[in-house]
Amino acid sequence: MIEHKEGSRQVGRIDSVHDSKLEGELSRIFSSLGHGMYVVDSDRKIYMWNKAAEYILGWSSQDALGLDCKEFISHTDDKGNNLCDTECPLRKSMNDSRTVFAGTVWAKTKEEEKKPVNVSCAPLLDEDGNLYGAVEVFSDATVEKMIDRMKTQMCSVVAHELRTPLTVIKLYLETLLDEEAPNMNDEQLRMIKTVRENTERLESLVDDLLDLEKIVSGRLVLHLDELDLKEITTQLVEEFKPLAIEKELSFKFNLYPVPIITGDRKLLYQAFSNLISNAIKYTNERQVEITVKADDKSIFFEVRDTGVGIPEEELEHLGERFFRASTADVSNKKGSGLGLAITKEILSKHKALLQIESRVGIGSTFTVIFPIEPKKEEDVETKGGGKSV
Repeated sequence: MIEHKEGSRQVGRIDSVHDSKLEGELSRIFSSLGHGMYVVDSDRKIYMWNKAAEYILGWSSQDALGLDCKEFISHTDDKGNNLCDTECPLRKSMNDSRTVFAGTVWAKTKEEEKKPVNVSCAPLLDEDGNLYGAVEVFSDATVEKMIDRMKTQMCSVVAHELRTPLTVIKLYLETLLDEEAPNMNDEQLRMIKTVRENTERLESLVDDLLDLEKIVSGRLVLHLDELDLKEITTQLVEEFKPLAIEKELSFKFNLYPVPIITGDRKLLYQAFSNLISNAIKYTNERQVEITVKADDKSIFFEVRDTGVGIPEEELEHLGERFFRASTADVSNKKGSGLGLAITKEILSKHKALLQIESRVGIGSTFTVIFPIEPKKEEDVETKGGGKSV
């Protein structure tokens, strides 16, 4: 018995030493990570802050520890809207018990400047699954933002320089076809029409570039109205039905009751059109299916196809400017690689997410997710004609 107790004490000492070494090792790893990282408790009070976070934002651990992160980091979006009380990624990860990828947001440095950072957050749970905090990991996105700004400016200049000569070329081609067509043989007509088609493709590319530049630069003004997604979807189905019939595709749609949303009808129509057009373009057999539905938290606009699909390793690049999936190139379908980039930017302006699932040879599902805004408490009219709050 005595030997057993001594053995238990020895095991306890070993475990204690092991835990101490492990804690020290984790602390060194945390301190040496290249990404900024901090850990908060359930009240968003910071109790761990690493060296990279200090390097990126200038705040030392002495400055940060014990503070609520919104008191000094103050994440904002591109328009300067504060995210801490409404769209806080840390709070969202804790409330939903899931990892949240917030993308690029802005953080305040110790020098009172705003710096772009790529942010992801995850909840921290104990062995019983109880929440006790969250961790935010971020990286400096200054160079990425600068490159994006340069690409946007370059695309804008190129698009503006191309627009005028393309308009002139198209005008002369139309005149040539109207006035000289009777004097041309079949081969000459075919060549002129081919030139016109390619001119129209370039013109469409220029329009896409200018649209994207306007959205990204923040010059786009949203004209907000109350919108019925079922009505918009019905119109889209009528527009694309002839194209689906031409390809001998089954074109299905499921419309369930959904709440009215607030948005820019023209822009959302453009975004939905891009998704449906792509689905039909890259589907050669079976069907394309559109579904509008809702649950307690979100409204969904879903486009499902049985097309060529997209390799899993390429999904994260969808929506990048000029990116086209390898399966699109193999299928010899023409495209600029800008349609989905424009769609994602439009949806972002509406606080909507685009979720993509795909398997090569099976098909793809593109789901637009609109959050249902909590109902505000409004005055309720009483029978007596007065109002109670």
